[in-house]
Amino acid sequence: MKSILSFNRVRKSFGNVVALDSISFEVPENKIIGLIGANGAGKTTALRHIIRYLRPDTGGILFKEKDIYSLPDTDFPVTYIPDTPVFFDELSVMEHLSFISAMYGTEKEVEPLIDLLELKKHLGKVPFKLSKGTKQKLMVACAVLRQFELLVADEPFQGLDPVQINVLRQMLIDQKEKGKTVLVSTHLLSMVESMCDSYIMIDEGRLLAEGSLKDIVSQHNIVASLEELYLYLANSNQDYPDGASFTGDGGDDEE
Repeated sequence: MKSILSFNRVRKSFGNVVALDSISFEVPENKIIGLIGANGAGKTTALRHIIRYLRPDTGGILFKEKDIYSLPDTDFPVTYIPDTPVFFDELSVMEHLSFISAMYGTEKEVEPLIDLLELKKHLGKVPFKLSKGTKQKLMVACAVLRQFELLVADEPFQGLDPVQINVLRQMLIDQKEKGKTVLVSTHLLSMVESMCDSYIMIDEGRLLAEGSLKDIVSQHNIVASLEELYLYLANSNQDYPDGASFTGDGGDDEE
């Protein structure tokens, strides 16, 4: 299977805390991939390397076999939905959409996105007047208005109601159908289990498994849900308390 992105023995520490421990994995092209891990597993740290917010202490990251840090900023092929929305404080919702779409020549996509994400009544508002869910929808809109090959999403469903969760889920599927690659980190495992083609499972900055759920299950000869499978694999990496669950509030795992 052709890969769009490769981590090659990437290590990253924050003081005495090792967030990524010489981790290697592949992101297959034109697929939806779930990045699965407990809070503190290193998911956000890994994603922030992909968008070049961080640099590894050692190891490398390749995008289509090129060093990702060598790619020009003006044509960077990755777009990002962060776990915490980031905006221009003085721009309205409409001004955000107009600015981003003008930069990337996607003006025709603005109106359909406004309707799809139910943003019309918020167009004149600045970010601090928006609810958490509406801020998240604006962040999603800004991300997909870019020109990109890889969409990286860190807890993109947080703050959304059930209807909008389904809308975003379909949006991510639509991106795959358009030939894009989607890498999504989320605690809503029932959502990604029905959406993702494959998974990258990590714990304490180390790779536990990668591949389709069927392949991972068959490799370990067990019958399990996505959460049960992760806990089974993580238990081999460290001692989890009985009944522990890695689903949580989606907080930053960069400690």
